[in-house]
Amino acid sequence: MTGILNRPLPRAAVDWAVKAAGGGRVTSVEQLRGGLSHASHAIRIDTGTAAQREVVLRRWVRPEWRDEDPEFTPAQEAATYGLLDGSAVPTPRLLAADPDGRECDVPALLLTRAPGARVRRPSEMGPFLAQLAAALPPLHAIDPDRAARTLPPYRPYFDPDRLAVPAWTRRRTAWERAIEVAFGPEPVHSAAFIHRDYHPGNTLWADDRLTAMVDWTTAEWGPIDIDLSHMRVNLAALFSLAAADRFLAEYGAVVGRPYHLHPYWDILDALDFMPVPPGFRSAAQLARLDEFVARAVARL
Repeated sequence: MTGILNRPLPRAAVDWAVKAAGGGRVTSVEQLRGGLSHASHAIRIDTGTAAQREVVLRRWVRPEWRDEDPEFTPAQEAATYGLLDGSAVPTPRLLAADPDGRECDVPALLLTRAPGARVRRPSEMGPFLAQLAAALPPLHAIDPDRAARTLPPYRPYFDPDRLAVPAWTRRRTAWERAIEVAFGPEPVHSAAFIHRDYHPGNTLWADDRLTAMVDWTTAEWGPIDIDLSHMRVNLAALFSLAAADRFLAEYGAVVGRPYHLHPYWDILDALDFMPVPPGFRSAAQLARLDEFVARAVARL
């Protein structure tokens, strides 16, 4: 898959992007790293004015995407950007879409390039977590009627028939209980437009300021607590359990009250990472994920 993602950008794709952006002369093409499913390139275009224009071409290059992710189509992502347009959510904006790949070489979207870059480790954890928390309420407040009609409904990623205690765990009893919980009833919850894959790697930063939420492929209509829990699982594994808890406290400060997050959602989201969490490969990260699940089970 890495080879497909890293192939040079075809001329047809560049020509479509330039035309859709309003024309001009290409001055640079830069492949953007970090994606697992799409090939993304930043294209700088000289439009003949004082300022150059930068756009991002996002292409569905994996031939198996239709079978593996049939709900997460280019057309669906374009519709998601339609919901985001005009909102207070910091995000790139959609310039053009070629959902069938008739003009570009494959299905593609053309986006504005948001300022900033991904951050591997923040300089100050407190402000970092506070900004991650503050970015969610504007998203969850987007017109619920339109969002419910436009977005696919939430569903867990895991296959219930294949759920099993991970071989690497030192908390077998906790994982057994977690799997039991996943088959139980959902707690009462509020539904809204959710990012669904909200974690630090899907945010951009400049001068310690959050500038954009990115990668809307898996946006859904579902429990807002999944956005909180998904961020918490990632923060726990990547940084610490204290970071995950502080993020929730910061969210409570944003909404104006201590926020009670039912442990069901932490458990459900942790199970999405099984059997081997992508991106969580080190022993320390797996140990923190183990502890995260054990603590969630203990809160039931």
